[in-house]
Amino acid sequence: MKDVPSMLLQLLEEEFNFLINKKDQMNIETKIRNIRFIGELCKFKIAPAGLMFSCLKACLDDFTHHNIDVACNLLETCGRYLYRYPDTNVRMANMLEILMRLKNVKNLDPRHSTLVENAYYLCKPPERSARVSKVRPPLHQYIRKLLFSDLDKSSIEHVLRQLRKLPWTECEPYLLKCFLKVHKGKYGQIHLIASLTAGLSRYHDEFAVSVVDEVLEEIRLGLEVNEYGMQQRRIAHMRFLGELYNYEHVDSAVIFDTLNLILVFGHGTEEQDELDPPEDCFRIRMIITLLETCGHYFGRGSSKRKLDRFLIHFQRYILSKGALPLDIEFDLQDLFADLRPNMTRYSTIEEVDAALVQLEEHGEKHMEHEKPTSMSSASGSLLVNGQGVANGSEENGGTHEEGNREYDSASQGSTMDPDDEEELDDDACESDDDYAEASDEDDEIHVRQKVMLVDPEEEAEFDREFRALMQESLDSRKLELRARPTLNMMIPMNVFEGSTKASEGESGDEAVDYESGGRKEVQVKVLVKRGSKQQTKHMFIPSDSSLVQSTKQKEAAELEEKQDIKRLVLEYNDREEEELNALGNLPVGWSQSGGGRVVYRGHTWEGQGGRSGSRHRYPHHTGGGYYYSRRK
Repeated sequence: MKDVPSMLLQLLEEEFNFLINKKDQMNIETKIRNIRFIGELCKFKIAPAGLMFSCLKACLDDFTHHNIDVACNLLETCGRYLYRYPDTNVRMANMLEILMRLKNVKNLDPRHSTLVENAYYLCKPPERSARVSKVRPPLHQYIRKLLFSDLDKSSIEHVLRQLRKLPWTECEPYLLKCFLKVHKGKYGQIHLIASLTAGLSRYHDEFAVSVVDEVLEEIRLGLEVNEYGMQQRRIAHMRFLGELYNYEHVDSAVIFDTLNLILVFGHGTEEQDELDPPEDCFRIRMIITLLETCGHYFGRGSSKRKLDRFLIHFQRYILSKGALPLDIEFDLQDLFADLRPNMTRYSTIEEVDAALVQLEEHGEKHMEHEKPTSMSSASGSLLVNGQGVANGSEENGGTHEEGNREYDSASQGSTMDPDDEEELDDDACESDDDYAEASDEDDEIHVRQKVMLVDPEEEAEFDREFRALMQESLDSRKLELRARPTLNMMIPMNVFEGSTKASEGESGDEAVDYESGGRKEVQVKVLVKRGSKQQTKHMFIPSDSSLVQSTKQKEAAELEEKQDIKRLVLEYNDREEEELNALGNLPVGWSQSGGGRVVYRGHTWEGQGGRSGSRHRYPHHTGGGYYYSRRK
């Protein structure tokens, strides 16, 4: 259809001339659509190159307003094609030079100036040297493929196994370098790199320690440099550190030291405005990232108190920044709602200072209240040989029962919760009172033990959680008992004493089909227990019920399986008899060759140079790494 392109081009050219001559500054979309259509037809060699140059010249003659947009769209569509095509190269180069001269002569607004430059350099890119790709050894390429391409939830065990197979002394430095480039991979897979670190720590402890050291060093380097281009890298390292804590590879002290370092680094120095400008909120983003990753584990014990204290200092830092961007404010609201929904958000620095003073006074009172209690318990001696308990607790206004209860709670320190042990380490005064004195003359052992002071609110919270846990366990156990199948339970034989007509199956149920009212029913016996006696009751179940049908299908399947086993055993015995008869008919002087052997059931007799005995096949277990589950 040769006439279609010519008619289409004629219509498009007429539309272009109409739009150019109309000088309408409203319908720019129509002009752009028209010129891009013509440019696409030029690349398919339907529109001639002369038409392109005439349209471009018409725009350059009146290089104002919409004509600039039309010319730039024409160049973006087919300018590169016309510049690289040999027949139109020279003419297109001249047009581009005219375009740049017009751009320099006319005082264009920034948008038009940017459009012209983009169109020019799209057609005629600036000359530059070719990029030299880095050549890596095959082993390094394989490591990068494992970590940056193959690693996901389903392949983490395979990746760990392959990393363990590497020549470790040769690959350890490069592997450490790749582990620290967590910002090069996917942000959602940083926890997989932390899992690999924890997995490799079982076999290469030095490597795992080096990973933690390098991550902490990178975080500190980011605080010292504070460059905008490193922000993505710094956020990835904060997430990596939090995931290392989730996989129990770093301690909570490292997390809190890092959080405090972010708050105070560079403050009070001459470089404060460079390291942490007043309008820069990126450190807030770093703290939010770290606490969102591992902050939900700091909900009990000393770590809870440390996080509460830090969040108050964090609020002071937030208020020092003034008005926050909306995205950071929303992230802060989500953070506090997730970690401490009941914590007060202060609006002024004075309120924060008052809260800090109150917190310090509360901590001092807590220490002073705990110190005399531990000293009084040390002054009283408990006699282990049964002669009684000294009245050390009575001197403080307590009774013998309270003293015994305190001693029991203190003596059962081995069953205490780990968080409660941390509270003892943090809050109780450190003394050398926990020891026993043995006397050969009196044959008495005096035990002096610290008494732990428990916060009533924390104890009530612990009781509530414990009751909820026990109730949940009880409910799940009830459901488990209900869901347990009872069809195949064994029935005691004494239940059937005195019964003369019983036809028991393997399941202990008695099934009798009879006509009752025109329909078949199955009689079964139900085992019940009243007190300590077991009794049976008869029950009639319709034969078309799912219980009866499933039982019959199961019995039929078991019977068929028994028949198959019986047939296989008989065939095996027949085959054995045939082999024995064949051996009995051999001549007297016949003997086996060195490699021959005759196999009987479970035993092997071999010929000359052979060995006798049964042969066992052991299953082969492949080695490999371990997939580490998330903490808690």
